[in-house]
Amino acid sequence: MGVFNKAKTLFGSKSSEKLSNEVENLKKEVATQKVLLENSVNAIPDTFPSSSASKEKIIEDDNSSKLRRVLVKKLQHLYISNQFIFRGVNIRADELVSRGYQILGDDEKGVKACEELIKRSGDASLFKGLSISADVSGDGYIEKVYNDSHSKLMLLKPINSLTFGYLTDTAGNIILNDSKEPESFMQIYYEDSVEKKKEIDKKRIEHLIFNNFSDEFNGISTLQPVYNTALRLMNMENAAAEAAVKTANPLLVGTTDTRSPKDLAKWTKVLGNISSKEQVFLPQGVTLSLLSPGSQNFSKYSDYFLDAVVCALGTPKSILTGTSGSSSGNRATVSIQSRHFYSIIRSNQRIVEKIFNRIFLEYGEVAGFKAPVLVFEDIAEDAEITGQRAMELYQAGMITIEEAREMIGLDTSERTLKELVAIEAKKVNPTAGTDKIEKDEDMKNWHPAEPGSSAGSQKNIKKKQHTDPNVPSA
Repeated sequence: MGVFNKAKTLFGSKSSEKLSNEVENLKKEVATQKVLLENSVNAIPDTFPSSSASKEKIIEDDNSSKLRRVLVKKLQHLYISNQFIFRGVNIRADELVSRGYQILGDDEKGVKACEELIKRSGDASLFKGLSISADVSGDGYIEKVYNDSHSKLMLLKPINSLTFGYLTDTAGNIILNDSKEPESFMQIYYEDSVEKKKEIDKKRIEHLIFNNFSDEFNGISTLQPVYNTALRLMNMENAAAEAAVKTANPLLVGTTDTRSPKDLAKWTKVLGNISSKEQVFLPQGVTLSLLSPGSQNFSKYSDYFLDAVVCALGTPKSILTGTSGSSSGNRATVSIQSRHFYSIIRSNQRIVEKIFNRIFLEYGEVAGFKAPVLVFEDIAEDAEITGQRAMELYQAGMITIEEAREMIGLDTSERTLKELVAIEAKKVNPTAGTDKIEKDEDMKNWHPAEPGSSAGSQKNIKKKQHTDPNVPSA
């Protein structure tokens, strides 16, 4: 009755029934608001992260080649050691910013502040470096550096993932908070040759990932699937290079009947001074032979390894190697592969845009402006524009019909091209081919069908002329 009396005082002289209904509605509304508030604040999942998600990402690969995450240090070493890996990763990063970017918004103050922030942080090289880091290491980290009063975002600083990651315990497990999310980040540093960990607040860091498994907190390197293959390729390259040197400089082997260590040492000194330009006279019982590894078949396997790199990075071979030979496919194939590659890069662009738009939103709340948005210029050409360009170049006589069709990915088989050439010839000369039709009709009239030959055929006509008594012989 306490609640009823308070409601009566609040609403004045209303009937008891109306007051009771209004009180009940008010209680329901309060209860609903309470539930919504609790759900919005304490949205904690019931499930725990998977065991692989809560483990440290840096796990050494064992000799049995079981599926393991490769050390970030090894991935970075591969990136700077292999020419195909280096170029492929850089091409992906270059294409990300190849057409530039725009910062769009209605608030001029916000647009200018964010433009200056990006320029202070490295401009396009900031995006390129993050793309390389995410591709090679699997993770790209950005530290948001504010001024002392926390009123202005001064710098976006990339962090090398070699010494940075989520905070872990002594067993290598990621430490989780009550919401079953990583508690914080950490940076490993050395002081007096002693490894130490510095805990970093998650609010200061933005985490860029291109690939990952469901609930895992760390990203997957784009080089992970091709790592072992690339190592085999590099080992074969080294072996082929050594074999080539030995083939050009074969080993000189001497054979003698003597067993005296003194005589063997003498002959070793003599053979060591022999060059290909010298004449050598040997006593009886001493012979010389050349030992060479001979030709190698490394070139047969190099294309396979290159295809593996192309498969992992998605970069077309023609772009990766800078060639347009037959091994890279025809122009139509290259065009289709390029479009698929651009779709991959466009997907990465959207991920980067999302990260930076979140940064701009936070910056706007702190500095008091309406946050703009970062938008990369689309790198893929519109099909209509490409088709129009191909048509204009063909009409201007600068390319052939085959090249025009290859530009837009249409059929360029020999049969199709012959049909197109005939159609084009008909357009130029509508009467073309009529003379041939009339001639064929005349031939059918002069040479009717006979056993063994169709109408118009001149088969055995010379033989028949020689045997026919009514036709004088030549």
